[in-house]
Amino acid sequence: MKLTYFILGLLALVISDTSGHQADDGSPPRNCQNIRENGFVEVGHYVVYNTVNNTEEATMIYCDEKDGMLQLVDKEDGTDGRSGARNCKELQDQGVSQDGTNIIYPFTNNPDIPLLVLCDQTTQGGGWTVILRRDDSYDDLTDFGRTFEEYATGFGDINYEFFIGNEVIHALTDQSSNELLVTIEEILGETGYAHYQYFHVAAKNEYPLSPYKMDSGLYEGTIGDGMEFTNGMGFSTIDQDNDSGDDWDCAAHAGGGGWWYSYCSQACLTAPYGTGQFRWTSEDSYYILSKAQMMVRPSSI
Repeated sequence: MKLTYFILGLLALVISDTSGHQADDGSPPRNCQNIRENGFVEVGHYVVYNTVNNTEEATMIYCDEKDGMLQLVDKEDGTDGRSGARNCKELQDQGVSQDGTNIIYPFTNNPDIPLLVLCDQTTQGGGWTVILRRDDSYDDLTDFGRTFEEYATGFGDINYEFFIGNEVIHALTDQSSNELLVTIEEILGETGYAHYQYFHVAAKNEYPLSPYKMDSGLYEGTIGDGMEFTNGMGFSTIDQDNDSGDDWDCAAHAGGGGWWYSYCSQACLTAPYGTGQFRWTSEDSYYILSKAQMMVRPSSI
């Protein structure tokens, strides 16, 4: 199922094939009951609209059948009620032990807004919320040559390739101290990982000259510290250059992939396949990639 991330004020996750769920009078659905009243009775994902900060927010919810009516649930297994979990680690603490999609509530200032995310509950102890996934084996590849706004709000297919969005990454990493796990596979099949005990992305406007400023630290792993030279950098895209180079627009040089660039020779996990720009590099490593994933969870230290 194709998913598209976008922000209308804060952030909403919508499904591209759920248009037409509004009532006959044109009013948008606001909950599962409205969805049912509008004639939709199938269990599944639906888009609803609610007012947040005087802005009409579109959000994705999962409606399941209970007592003959569609009702909001947190999990696709039909579990009743709302977990209230802010991330996949909190879901794991509540007993969710399998990898897959789940609903969380990551926004501290808007705790009632749900968000569908991909959870990894098995790798290195689990509890990971996946924030980026690339895989060149998929038939329908996602274009990562996107604008600053698209990288802010997120894009792609959560079941395949996607970037969750800098607004969500900020919300996740601002809840508490977080760690980051990067896993890669290079074009000849070698795999490896980079683990950072500290990872944080600031709010867009917290550092006006460095929007979505990123900090990471305390590396250990098998592929080298590819984030070393990105610390303190804002996020750059093809239409907003926030890197350190005077002569290069690194996002454009990397085929449009957005990243926390300092200089253009560093790692980038959003560049196109087959160009040599989709890579993980450090002082002592250089990998041309076919797959990559980034995941965050609350830190154990």
